[in-house]
Amino acid sequence: MRFAIVDEKKCEPKKCDKLCMKLCPRNKLKEDCITIEEKAKIDEGLCVGCGICSNRCPFEAIKIVNTPEKIGAMVHRFGENKFALYNLPLSEKGKITGIIGRNGIGKSTAMGIISGKISVDPKGLPTILKLYLQKKRGVSLKPQVLEKVNYNEIKPEIAKILGIRDKSHYSGGELQKLNIAKCLSKDADLYIFDEPTSYLDVFERMRAAKAIAQTLRNKEVIVVEHDLAILDYISDQANVLFGEAGAYGVVSSKYSILRGINSYLEGYLPAENVRIRKNPIRFEVGAMDEIGKDRLIRFSDMEKKLGDFELKVEAGELNRNEILGCLGPNAIGKTTFMEMVAHNMKPDKGEVEKAAVSYKPQYLFADYDGLVEEIVPRDAEFKERLAYPLQLQRLYKKNVKDLSGGELQSLAVALCLSKEADMYLLDEPSAFLDIESRLLLVGLLRQLVKDKMRCCIIIDHDLHFIAQVSNRILLFEGEPGKFGRAKVDNTANAMNQFLKKLGITFRRDPETHRFKVNQENSQLDQEQKKRGEYLVFK
Repeated sequence: MRFAIVDEKKCEPKKCDKLCMKLCPRNKLKEDCITIEEKAKIDEGLCVGCGICSNRCPFEAIKIVNTPEKIGAMVHRFGENKFALYNLPLSEKGKITGIIGRNGIGKSTAMGIISGKISVDPKGLPTILKLYLQKKRGVSLKPQVLEKVNYNEIKPEIAKILGIRDKSHYSGGELQKLNIAKCLSKDADLYIFDEPTSYLDVFERMRAAKAIAQTLRNKEVIVVEHDLAILDYISDQANVLFGEAGAYGVVSSKYSILRGINSYLEGYLPAENVRIRKNPIRFEVGAMDEIGKDRLIRFSDMEKKLGDFELKVEAGELNRNEILGCLGPNAIGKTTFMEMVAHNMKPDKGEVEKAAVSYKPQYLFADYDGLVEEIVPRDAEFKERLAYPLQLQRLYKKNVKDLSGGELQSLAVALCLSKEADMYLLDEPSAFLDIESRLLLVGLLRQLVKDKMRCCIIIDHDLHFIAQVSNRILLFEGEPGKFGRAKVDNTANAMNQFLKKLGITFRRDPETHRFKVNQENSQLDQEQKKRGEYLVFK
């Protein structure tokens, strides 16, 4: 089957003089393969897949996509020449189903259909899908985009499990927990959690995962998540979504959680006999031996008091070609440190050497009412180094206010890295990014600091990401909300110390080298704790 996708926001026939319609071979044979009224329309039955229209479109508004021979039943299509979804993940009582896949591949669409927020016509669907959709059941959905939640909407026992208190103001991580708690507090048959760990530290991610697993033991549960360690820990089984971002998505058959994650990373789905990626994804720990010898910036012992919270940071320095990861629980002072390094906040004691800084903050707001192309640099270096690898060009005709969380994150990271600076500061750059995008960002950051002989400081809670990208770690310890203490250490020591405080151990998967959470008090958990090895690096 062939899809012809037209992005109506990019399509401008008046400016290109209907070029696609004039160039189409079928149109030259007097057949109406491409017609234009306000926007281009392509007859997929007539389209021969030559790709002339997509290759020659000056606005990159057309995409011609060939699909595998057997991809299942089309469940929903948003309209002619628009995104289509095939199959659905079928939840099961007493089991947690994990959903893995790239952004733009249909995960949220599938969740919308299952939750009833998107209506579909069951006519023509296989019986199993038709019965699943017709089954009357209550659904509780934790959306990807966080909503304001009233504390009174949460059951007291759920608030206690997640450590939530009634406050006048909540941080992003606290708002995430509120949304999870609201979902858990509803009486439903099916519970859906769309990216529940964004903005949460490792401890809070584990706490949320345990709360979901324990509270919903006999319910149907679906979890969409990009943190593979958490998805592996919480899920019993998995569906992989594959296809072409923005064109079509296919929900795979059911796999065990181990085989589902590893097949996704390998890039080959055995049940479907389809390759979804050219190269497998492998997780390797960072390049601790690649730090430059020239010091770029130094900070002395620093102290900062904010209300009842007090932060102390031991003196340290960053060299050229170095990426310093910041690791620690929420509300421990990481963002406060970043603000002081960016000279947005003055320490009460100590100082940071002056340097040209480019800063991407933790929370992003789409407050620009205009197209993406209006705010990005036009030079060739930006296009080759950032726009192309981050796939920003497909966003150029989108309004900034219409971007998804992952799209907005990619844009913010690119704009930060496009500036001339000595030091790049990125606060939670992996939030809302899919696995491939996170891996790509690791390579992009390493290459950038190496080529420009600059340094970078990164705050992030994804252990895979922070372990791969960091040369050293600034470890934050203390009591969240009360006091924080931070000092620079090598990556292995810092991550082991951090996880020791949390009492959580991770091993490496022998196939993909990804981190896997050990079950508490399991034999592996006890053996690693006895060795003092809370994270296996080799």
